[in-house]
Amino acid sequence: MASSTGLIVRAHLDWMRQRGLAESTVTARRIVLARVARSGGRPVWELSAADLQDWRAGLRTGDAAIAADLSHVRMFFRWLAGQGLRDDDPAAGLVVPRLPDRLPRPIPEARLLAAFEQAPPRIRPMIVLAGWCGLRAKEIALLRRERVCDTQTPPGILVAWDATKGRRERYVPMSDFVLAEMLPVLPARGWVFPRSDGRGHLTPDHLQHIANSYLHGLGIPETLHSLRHRFATAALDATGNVRTVQELLGHKDLASTAVYTRVTSAAALAAVQAIPAPGQPRRAPEAGKRA
Repeated sequence: MASSTGLIVRAHLDWMRQRGLAESTVTARRIVLARVARSGGRPVWELSAADLQDWRAGLRTGDAAIAADLSHVRMFFRWLAGQGLRDDDPAAGLVVPRLPDRLPRPIPEARLLAAFEQAPPRIRPMIVLAGWCGLRAKEIALLRRERVCDTQTPPGILVAWDATKGRRERYVPMSDFVLAEMLPVLPARGWVFPRSDGRGHLTPDHLQHIANSYLHGLGIPETLHSLRHRFATAALDATGNVRTVQELLGHKDLASTAVYTRVTSAAALAAVQAIPAPGQPRRAPEAGKRA
C-alpha cells in the first residue's frame, strides 16, 4: 500500500510538472501532503473528511500559511476525484481563512536611493532591475545576456516564459538610466547573475536573500519585492494607465496589479479636495477655546 501511495503522489507531482507549474510549487505540494499524511497516520489519499478536519484544526501558523497549505490539499483531492481515484472530495469542506486586503508597500524613495547609491557592484544591478524595471527575484536570477535587448528600439528586457511566474512572457522597455546602469555589468553571454562557482545562475531564493540582507544591513526594513511595488506605483503615477502597468508587471488580471499599485498621497488629496463642498471652510477654533 505504501508503494502504491507513493506512486499516486508521484503521479500527481508529475501532473503538476506537465502543467508547467514551478518546481518550487511542486516541492511545496509534496511537503504539505507528507505533513498531512503524518497527521492522519495513514496514506494521504486515504484520509477522510474527518481526518482532514482534525488536521485543519491543529494548524497554528498564520492565516496566509494556512491558506497556502489548504490550497495544496484541496488541489490534490480535486485531482484524485478527477482521476477517478476517489468517489468523493473530503477536502471540499475545509474552511479557508479570509485574508485581509492589505495595502501595497512600496519602498520609500529616500530609502531606495540610499540603497542604490551604497550598493556594491554585485547588488546594484539587482536594485536597478527591481526598482526601475519591476522584475521579480526569479526574473532577475534567470536573466540571460541575450535577453537584454540593448540594440532594439526601444531597448528593453525580454522576460522569457521560463523565467517568469505564470509563464507570461513580456517585454519591459529600459529607460536611459537603466540602460546606462546595465551595459557596463553585462557579460558577453550567459547568465547575468551567475553562481560564484560558475555552475549556472543564482537561485531566486539565494538572490533574494542577498538583496534582502543588504537592505536590512542598511537599516531598511523593506525587501527586494518592495522595489517592484515601488516600480508599479511610480509607473501608475507617471502614466495614469493601469493597463500599461499590468503589462509591465506581467499580470494576467487587473486585480493582481491593484495589489502592487498604491494611489499616491498627492492623487488622493487632489481627489478629496475636488469634491464640492458648501461655502467657505470654517475657521479652526483657537487653541484656548477648543472643547
